[in-house]
Amino acid sequence: MKTINNTINAHYDFELHSENQRTVDYSLCLPDGKIKGLIVYISGFGSDSGAYRNNFQKYICDNHSMACLTVDYHCFFSRPGNGAKVLIEKSTMNLLRSITGCINDEDVDTVLFELGKINSNPKVPIKVPATIYPKKNEYQNFGILPALDNLFAINDVFIKYPNIPKTVYAIGSSYGGYIANLMSKLAPCTLNAVFDNSSWANPNMKYIIGEGLGTPEFQPNVAVSPNIVFSANVLSPWSYLAILPNGFDANRQLIRSFPEEHLAIMAEVGKTKTIYRFVHSENDTIADTEQKLFLANTMKNKGFNVQIIIYSKNDIDGQYIKTMDHGMKLSMKTFFSNSIDQIEDLIQDDKCIDFDFKHSLHFACKTKKYTVKYQGNSQPICSVS
Repeated sequence: MKTINNTINAHYDFELHSENQRTVDYSLCLPDGKIKGLIVYISGFGSDSGAYRNNFQKYICDNHSMACLTVDYHCFFSRPGNGAKVLIEKSTMNLLRSITGCINDEDVDTVLFELGKINSNPKVPIKVPATIYPKKNEYQNFGILPALDNLFAINDVFIKYPNIPKTVYAIGSSYGGYIANLMSKLAPCTLNAVFDNSSWANPNMKYIIGEGLGTPEFQPNVAVSPNIVFSANVLSPWSYLAILPNGFDANRQLIRSFPEEHLAIMAEVGKTKTIYRFVHSENDTIADTEQKLFLANTMKNKGFNVQIIIYSKNDIDGQYIKTMDHGMKLSMKTFFSNSIDQIEDLIQDDKCIDFDFKHSLHFACKTKKYTVKYQGNSQPICSVS
């Protein structure tokens, strides 16, 4: 097995009109011998940014003779465990200093330690608002830029390593599965299959405008006191006030969703090429199960080959399914192997993906239109008008 690391140019943030040049890093593992295709493993919120995704790549190469790609997509490093920083904003710190009497420029830990003394019950901790600042000075775009980063990486792989067949599978859990589905929307001729564990059918607002809505996405403990937790959201450019230029309005929500009209475009342009395999917990409190069932049925009605399996507590076996919580602590290796065995005979032996074509996709939203333009042998260009 051989591992290759590359850095490539990425699409700029066309929604917020940021012309700043971005780059994205990816890791590609190549098996020994003949390569059968390309697997894209997409971690959710960087939770598998370390050993697990490296082990997954090795598993794919050793057991399926396929190349395996992982991408450090936009805002990938968005948790303290992989390099993000949890910071208290100045206005909040001023309030905490006033409450604790720490008015002599004491450091943050001292202020939090004094705050912890006020609350003697760790079972009901004080929640301190905080912001998670991702590595690379990034922010929570949610979905669009991460999907494009993965697509750019796929295209770059096929340019540099033409011996890899253009048979592409994307697999992810939670946010990773959502990105995989969104990739199939923006590039309906590229993915042969999506294997999705517990992703959202619609954008989860907690991760986009959660600070404005008062709904934290992450509550890490505070090291200096068991009586405090951070009530944190990743730095976001979006406002919950839709009338503002950066408002997360209906247009921005729809392009990140899978309305029937957009599924029809995917089906027409991609000829329902992509096969979908979904797995979900029966009572997922983070990614709504009923919404996912509705999406699966809507996709079936548009002609897509979709199968969704809803697991219950009776399916917990301690190996494949370990819990009924979000994601089920499911074995992604087993999920991939089970899914590929089921659909391998259905895969189209395509020689071309969206990158090779000259075509455009036009997604009409509430008042604006999103366009993804493929110009043939070049990376796609996205715009909104």
